[in-house]
Order: sequence, then structure tokens, then C-alpha cells
Amino acid sequence: MPYVTRALLVAPPDAQPLINAVQAFATAQGITLVHAENEEFLQRPAASLRGCTHVVAVVDDATLAPLIQRARIENVSLGILPLEPRSRIYDWFKVPRVLDEAIALAFDDGAVAIDIMRCNEELALGSVLLGETPFLSPRNRIYRERTGSWLRALRYTLTLLLASIRSLFTIHPFPVTLTTGKDKTFKTAITGLVAIENDVSSAAARLLNTTLSVQDAKVSTILIAPKSIMEYLAFLFTALVRGEQKVNRLPTAISYIKSGYLKIESSKPLRYLVDGRKRSAESVELEIHQAAVRVNLSAAYHEQHETAVDEKDTLKTENLPLNEARLAMIQRKLPLFTHALEEDFKDLFLQLRESSRAPGHYLLLMVLSAIVATLGLFLSSAAVIIGAMVLAPLMAPIISLAMGLLRGDRSLLDTSLVSIGIGVLLALGTAAFIALLIPIQKITPEMAGRLNPNLLDLGVAIASGVAGAYAHARESVVKSLPGVAIAVALAPPLCVAGIGIGWMDLHVISGALLLFTTNLVGIALAAALTFLVLGYAPILKARRGLAISLLLLALVSVPLSVSFHNIYTHWNIEHDAADTVFHIHGKALHLKELHVAVKGDRVQLRADVSARESVDLDDLKALKQLLSERWGRDVELEITHRLQL
Repeated sequence: MPYVTRALLVAPPDAQPLINAVQAFATAQGITLVHAENEEFLQRPAASLRGCTHVVAVVDDATLAPLIQRARIENVSLGILPLEPRSRIYDWFKVPRVLDEAIALAFDDGAVAIDIMRCNEELALGSVLLGETPFLSPRNRIYRERTGSWLRALRYTLTLLLASIRSLFTIHPFPVTLTTGKDKTFKTAITGLVAIENDVSSAAARLLNTTLSVQDAKVSTILIAPKSIMEYLAFLFTALVRGEQKVNRLPTAISYIKSGYLKIESSKPLRYLVDGRKRSAESVELEIHQAAVRVNLSAAYHEQHETAVDEKDTLKTENLPLNEARLAMIQRKLPLFTHALEEDFKDLFLQLRESSRAPGHYLLLMVLSAIVATLGLFLSSAAVIIGAMVLAPLMAPIISLAMGLLRGDRSLLDTSLVSIGIGVLLALGTAAFIALLIPIQKITPEMAGRLNPNLLDLGVAIASGVAGAYAHARESVVKSLPGVAIAVALAPPLCVAGIGIGWMDLHVISGALLLFTTNLVGIALAAALTFLVLGYAPILKARRGLAISLLLLALVSVPLSVSFHNIYTHWNIEHDAADTVFHIHGKALHLKELHVAVKGDRVQLRADVSARESVDLDDLKALKQLLSERWGRDVELEITHRLQL
């Protein structure tokens, strides 16, 4: 590469080893070298230059900015040699780590004009941080040493995590007015802001789903504007987990503005950091000066920052809080969940009020679904029962009931309860009538499957309630409601209870009604919590409704827990009996084709006994005694003997 023939070396007096290396290179290349200290050049540039049009600067992070500013004023080109091994200059300007290569680049005769960013007329080389941001200051030692080993990366992540946790207690949105270079104005509230110049590998830059270039005549600004604590936590999680990888889409707490000029105004003084230096002002102006200074840059720098001037501004501001009601809400106190605004839930409320009523088509569908479900239960046909689940309209008033509980809306609550009550009575009456007409009184497998609900059924109800509420709140997934209805199965347990009424069988009635109550309470509570998370009611307003739902859930959970414990006991006994070889009177007995029934402290066991020898009554009595002692329960055996030859 061709080198300059004459240059000014600007270096501090304590950089003698580096000065010697530079002088040796200049002598070897026949370059005339003039020497001046930093302060001398900054205060008396003309006297220091002595006709030189190129400056080789030995600098640290703090002294580079004023030297670039001086080089711009004096219209001289600049070669940069970092003084410290961990200087951010290496990352910002892609200076070679090998000293000989860095010196050769500093004397190169091919300086290129680059853009520079100014913040309130002060040069910003890396970034500007304003307000509360979870990112570490670029001057922080741990930030500078975050690469090189997994231990340093871990230390950086943990430090960033602690800084993020501390910011949770101090975060508070403040009102600002943003004005871009195209005179586009936004009145919003933010918690922090990061303007990026050369620090394109920072944690903040990785939150953007776009490639940054410092040679596009634009200021790239990240605006942190969460509308709730949960939204802020999601943003922190993304910042921590993504590591060195870029995101695929902007977090909901983040907005992005790329413009040649950006002004931030506020009614209160703004505290900010320019490359880690603390500053304060009533307003902050960020501005790009295009092709402002000529600097010797490596091929790696040019590959990363292609010159591509775009006249259009980039405004990804859909996540910014702009609504006046929203701004007033978050400036008082950042809520735990993002609150929906009136225009957000107006259509949903109208839909839920309509769903809470019981018009003629609701009554008709309830009767038809009960008929189909009851016949399907007698036929023990899963396909027919699934059809009844889709037909049953009970899910809609239950979701309305959840919103009524959450918001304390007495009108919505009363209407929903009446509709649910009418639907329940119609299903019970229809099923009982059909049971009286059919001269068969036999519990089919499909009926039996709804007589012993447990905690797993409650889990299904809760998941279905979340899905139902989300489908109502999001029009894009409303088509999933039939799947939700199938999952939760409200009509079949009601019809089983109706059949029990027709048969006057208390066991059938109680078991099926417990399953229906489980579904009802689980759906209502889960739907209410989902609406709460989606922001349709503040927590203080929802406390009473949630407390009632939780109380009902606790009451229902008691018999469900007992039933689940019985199932677990049944499984343990069956598993033990099937996997164990019982040695009785010198004979190895295997139990197969097991059927276990646990009734209180008694176990009824029906099985085939397989052995190589003949098994007599004494052997079976001994087996019964062994099982009773093994399981700690009375055992009733019903045995079929199979001889294994």
C-alpha cells in the first residue's frame, strides 16, 4: 500500500515504546515524521502540523474524540493507534491487533471520509445512553472484557443480570417529545434510549433485527418504552438470552428510529452518557455529520460498514406508547401487566355481552348437543360425543362469566350465570328423559370415563380456559374455538349426570357433576387470569373476582386430589403385581391379565395366575396373605389358573 510522505505523530509522553515503533517504521519507509504531544496539538494545531496533512495519533478512548474533532477542523487525515490493549477503538474502527499491521495502516495514503455523530455538539464515537437502560456503560471494565473466554462472558452476563434487576426498582417512564430530521414528531414516554454510532456489536445493537452501518448518514436510535413490568422483563430476558445473536423481531418494549437528526425534549433535565461520560441537559440533539473527517480504516471496517446513503428515515415506532390514556397510565406507575385501552376491548366487550345471553339458537343447540351426547354415551362412540362437544354452546357464557368476575361487572356476571344455568338444566333434563326412554341401564366405557375426575381433568380445564379466553381476545385465533370445546368437553359430563338422574343413581350423578364443576371452575379461573395478563382489568379491581374463583378452585381440588391419589395407588398396585414374581411354597407365580379395583382399604384383584406347577387352594391363600402384607390392605382375589409347560 502507498504511504504518506510526511506526517505528524501525536502521542502522550508515556507511550514511548509505541512511539519508538512508529519512528522505526517511518524511518524504514522514508517518511518524514514530526512529533507533538496531545495537548500541544489540540491547543496549537497550526504550529504542531508544520505543513503536515496527515496525523498519526496514539490515543486512548478518552482522547480520541477531541483529536477527531481537531482533525475535522484542520482538514487533515487521521491514522489511529490505540494505546491500551483493551481499548474500544479496536472494535469501533476494526484496527488490526498486530502492531506492525496497525502502524502500516496508520500511515496509509488512502484515508476515507466517514460520518460522525454529535450529541449536543459533542462528538460521540461509540454510543449515547439516556435514561434507565439495562446495558452497561461502554467504559465499564467488565463490558470491555466480555469476550475472550467463557468465564468473561459469564461474568458479563451475570453483571448485566444484576444491573437489570436493579433497574426494575428504578425504572419509571418519563414524557419526551421526539422530533426527527423529516420533522416527524412523537409525544411519548420512554424509560431509556440508546443511540449507536460505531458500537454496532453492543448488546443494544443486537436487539435490532437489522444490520447497522455507520456510513449511512443516519443516527440509529433504540427507544426503550415498556408498557408494563412484564413487557420490560420480557425485553430483559431477550437481551440476556440472545447473547451475541441478533433477534428475529423487535421486542415489544423496543422501538427503532433511523434518521439523520433526532431531538429529544422533556420537561425535566435529561441525564445521559456520551461514550460513558456523564452529561445532563434540558434537551438532547443527535445529528450525523456526513463525510466529516478522513480516517485510515481497515478492510474489515469497510466490509462491515458499506457506504449506502438512504434518503428515507426508518421509523419502527408501532411499539411506542402514543395514546394519551396510555401515557397517563404508565407515567403514574408502570403496571404489572400491559393494560388494554378502551378501543382495544370495546369490540371484545360487545362480543362477550352477546355471548352471555341465551337466545333461541343457544337453547336449540343446547338441546341438540345433549341429545347427541347422550346417544353417543349409550353407544360408547367417541366420534358421536366429539360432535356433541362441538355443538354445545356452553363455552361462550363461561368465558363471559370469567370477564364478569374479573372486572366485577354485575350485569355481565348475572346474565352469564343465568345462561349457564339454563344450559345446564336443559342438558340434564334432556339426558334424563332419554335415559328413561332407553330400556338399558348399563354404564358404558364412555360413561365410566367421566365418573372419577381428578387433578388431571382440572389441568385440561385450565389449559382450555386459557385457550378460550385468548381466542376471544385475538380474532386471528378465533377459528380454534371448536378445538377448545372438544378439549374441555362440557356437554358429556352433564349428560352423564342427566343419565344418572334418569336412573336415580347417586354415584353417577355425583361423579359426573364433579367433572362438570371442575371444568366450569377451571375454565372461569384460567380465562379470568388470561384476561388479566392481557390487560383487560387492573389487579386491584380484579382481586375480589379472583379470590372467589380461587376459593371455588380450592374446594373442587379436595375431591379431585383424593381421586388422583386413588388413581396413583391403583397404578402402584397394578404395576407391582404385574412386575413381581411371587414365590409361594417353592412355586414361581406370575400374575397376568390384571384388573385392580381399590375400594377404601380393600383391594379387589382379578388376574390369571401362570405357573409351571399346579397351584392349589393353599397356594392361593398364601398368595393372598403375602399381597395383604405387601400392600397393607385387605385383598380379595379372583384367580384363573393357567398351567405353563
